[in-house]
Amino acid sequence: MSKFPERTSVRTKVRKAVLLAGGGEERFAPLTKQRPVCMLPVMNEPLIEHNIEFLYQKGLKDIIITFSKESAGALESIKERNREKINIHLYRESVPRGTAGILADVAELLENEPFLVMNSSLYMEDADLEELINFHENKRSAVTVGVKRCTEEIYDMYAIRASVEGAIEEVVVIHPSTNRNLPWVFSGIYMFTPAVFDFIDPQKYLDIKEQLIPLLKNASLPVYAHEIKGYYRDVNSIENYFALHRDLFAMKSRAIYFNDKKEISEEVWVGKEVTISPEAYLMGPVVLGNKCCIASRAQIIGPAAIGDGCNIAEDSIVRESILWRNVSLEKMSRSEYSIMGEGVRIPEGKRLRNLVVVDNLSRGDMNLMPQGYKITGIGVHDLPEALITTLNNWILNFIKRVMDISIAAALLLILSPLYILIALAIKIDSKSPGPIFFIQKRCGRNGKMFEMFKFRTMIASAEKIHDELLSQKDIDGPMFKMVNDPRVTRVGRILRKTSLDELPQFINVIRGEMSLVGPRPLIMEEMKFSLSWRDVRLRVKPGITGLWQVESRSKAPFYDWIRYDVEYVKNQSLWMDIKILFKTIKVVFKKAGAY
Repeated sequence: MSKFPERTSVRTKVRKAVLLAGGGEERFAPLTKQRPVCMLPVMNEPLIEHNIEFLYQKGLKDIIITFSKESAGALESIKERNREKINIHLYRESVPRGTAGILADVAELLENEPFLVMNSSLYMEDADLEELINFHENKRSAVTVGVKRCTEEIYDMYAIRASVEGAIEEVVVIHPSTNRNLPWVFSGIYMFTPAVFDFIDPQKYLDIKEQLIPLLKNASLPVYAHEIKGYYRDVNSIENYFALHRDLFAMKSRAIYFNDKKEISEEVWVGKEVTISPEAYLMGPVVLGNKCCIASRAQIIGPAAIGDGCNIAEDSIVRESILWRNVSLEKMSRSEYSIMGEGVRIPEGKRLRNLVVVDNLSRGDMNLMPQGYKITGIGVHDLPEALITTLNNWILNFIKRVMDISIAAALLLILSPLYILIALAIKIDSKSPGPIFFIQKRCGRNGKMFEMFKFRTMIASAEKIHDELLSQKDIDGPMFKMVNDPRVTRVGRILRKTSLDELPQFINVIRGEMSLVGPRPLIMEEMKFSLSWRDVRLRVKPGITGLWQVESRSKAPFYDWIRYDVEYVKNQSLWMDIKILFKTIKVVFKKAGAY
């Protein structure tokens, strides 16, 4: 465990904490494609190490870390290093359970005590947990949500409306396409009492913000919001990752001294076995990790964090950059305002500016750098591979679009008599007057809204009585499904069972708003339970059918829906689309899982 400069620290009355480290942040690519957010180096050490040390200094002796498979090896190593001071329990999340659902899985480890929950994407410097815990106890709250004032643009935002006393009145989900200013946002820190476990179904996906809190409010349990003072930052973007390092240098943070780094000159801190040529030039603030080698006439201009084992060759320059472990700059090369991933080599004379370069990965469209810089370019090692990938994606999208238009136009023509018959049946059968088509705003690619068409299967007033039926739905997750929905007409039931109600969506396909195959289009409200799932599925056009529909249909649990959508987006191919289309025909004729 590292030794930081001594500072006064009031110890909390709470002994146990849960760090939520499961799942990836797709919007934070390319960094998180190499490692999870909790493992990103902050001043050369994993973010989660800093948080463990912070909680230990606050007197918490039992930390439960929930994680996905990507973090397993590194977390085992962290557990071993800290075992003499603090009890660390690791729980691997096998399926997406949601931020509240995962708490039920570790309930036995919490031993019926109040406990702290924290997102592991936070960096904690001096957040006032004592005040949060005292507020929680004084209010006898079931859940106390740590909040902060909304003073900066946040990529995706859960905002809060609360009373003067702090009682939560409403949770609002905001996406960039529907952004609006609200005073309070979630900090990612919570206090819980064991009473909440009575409201968590261990078999279902459950989110803290959008599901558990409303459940507790409906049961008249007290749920409060409390502003957490002190410095802490959510590492949720490249911009914030840079800003965090700038802040830590400015405040001479405890993180600078991790693993006993020493200040050898003004604002230049180094680890062990570091070699610096007398002819090198270092202008702080700069942190150098262990076993770094800085050659003659090399320049490092801070703020800069250089990881273990980095080699900065003669006449090369590092300016305001973050270098992970084992990065090499060859002679006369430069890294300026950039992030270099583990093991990256910058060839002789190469100048990289305003870039994120991660081994075998790149991203050229991220406009998240500080000071308005735009990330452009690609990874050093893989120029041919990156170009091939880009070309392959363009070819895939082109062929897919041709296939979409051809099949949709042909089916619209062939099935036109059926469209007329269905329209007549709807008009004759409907329990109340109404249109033939049901038209609803749905989210397309990148969150762009469009009008999706379906044949109307419900009474015209269906939307008005939707809220009255919410408690009777037959599936978990955000979608509303009832086996015997009283709003469905007789013809509507047949259309739903045979999936014929989806036929008008061929119009959306021809208009370019949808594809034949892709994640189902949803309204923004229905994607609020899992923002990472939302961000992944919005990277592609929504489809009439998809992997989830052919593998599970309506009876599947919500975490299967997440898993299949993510799998489709990450492994998308023309052959996969063709297989899904053929499976769809089979599923429709079997009427499997349709409501």
